[in-house]
Amino acid sequence: MEWIYLQDAYLKEFDATVLACRENSVFLDKSAFYPGGGGQPCDTGEIISSAGVARVIRVESEAHVIDGILPRNNEVVHCILNWERRYKIMRTHTAVHVISGVAYKRFGVTITGNHLYEGSARLDLSFENMSKELAQKIVEESNIVAASGLEVRAYMISREEFSKNPDLMRVNPELYQKYEHIRVVEITGFDAQADGGTHVRNTSEIGKIKFKSYESKGKKNKRIYIDLE
Repeated sequence: MEWIYLQDAYLKEFDATVLACRENSVFLDKSAFYPGGGGQPCDTGEIISSAGVARVIRVESEAHVIDGILPRNNEVVHCILNWERRYKIMRTHTAVHVISGVAYKRFGVTITGNHLYEGSARLDLSFENMSKELAQKIVEESNIVAASGLEVRAYMISREEFSKNPDLMRVNPELYQKYEHIRVVEITGFDAQADGGTHVRNTSEIGKIKFKSYESKGKKNKRIYIDLE
């Protein structure tokens, strides 16, 4: 399986060959559907084959789970992402990177967890203490960064190079030991961290980040909720 969203997160449609079908799942030779992980939900969309249009209701690893008639093995099918949903999640994902970058640069705290939705998110930061005013300040500074129009790019580095740069390790570095190469998402001139998800090309695409609320989830774990306008 070739995950072609890694090369171009803006692919809305693509053709692929059906390798196999099992129960209600389709396995393709390549896919632009994000399979879920790292707090980012999987994509949805459609697979169009000679049998008709089948809805992709979720992606589990390499299995595209559909609601509809299965295509034939070895058939070339046309796939369409639910682009409106995907793009909102891309904007949200990059917004979370901006916020975590501000928190890391200004306060030396790292992100301990997150979950993305369509135009909203929650993210956990390793603060021992955090007030509502501090959370709002972080979001305000994040909006300044987002509005400055910084390029966002993704690239691969070797595991050896990754291990020499502790700033890239915002989560448990043991998670990356099984990979020979690690994907890095960089907000040019501001932040870089290991990440496997989809992002916008420029921070100006994020729009305005709105502080929603915050809460303590335990020692060194404070949660911020945001929405995008």
